[in-house]
Amino acid sequence: MEGSSAVRDRLIQAAIRELEQNGIQGFSLRRVAQACGVSCAAPYKHFKDRQALLEAVADALNRDWFARQADALRSLEGNVGAQLRVICREYLHFLCDTPHFCALITQRDETTGKWHLSHLFDQSSLTKQLISRFAREYHLTDQEVYANVCAIRAVLYGAAMMNQHDDMRPDESAREALYSMIDRQLFLYENRQAPRQSGDGVV
Repeated sequence: MEGSSAVRDRLIQAAIRELEQNGIQGFSLRRVAQACGVSCAAPYKHFKDRQALLEAVADALNRDWFARQADALRSLEGNVGAQLRVICREYLHFLCDTPHFCALITQRDETTGKWHLSHLFDQSSLTKQLISRFAREYHLTDQEVYANVCAIRAVLYGAAMMNQHDDMRPDESAREALYSMIDRQLFLYENRQAPRQSGDGVV
């Protein structure tokens, strides 16, 4: 007999497919249950409500991103500039490749008035960690660190928002322009002075 955790995982995978096909507005718990071959009441045994299932989907997709960013960094130990560039590039690709993930993280919490984007991006704050390490190596001031975090995250957040609209989704040329913006932001500091010697490993 199938265990409870296995049913829960199948519901999450079915919910991802439902999002891909019908988006958040058309999302149906009934169709998710039917796709899994369970009763319409079954999802409520694993998730409090529709929003709880969507949050579980967001967490599952976020784990996919963590695995993807780990693969991207594996060969770049010791080069924080290259790490930061590849993470930003990979994140933009991930956002564009998974519009259903973008739809989830750009929801607005009706209770708090805050974007779910803020909560979920905080869970994957490797960009902020890498910028902090970059700052140590290139002697950036606190204000310069703040400016870099704002500039780079503005690009990432903006791409996530644009990806919600068919007529605004970044194509390959637009992505390259966004990469160039990030490169120029980092080059300002890399070109200013050589970094300190550091024994730090990958963040």
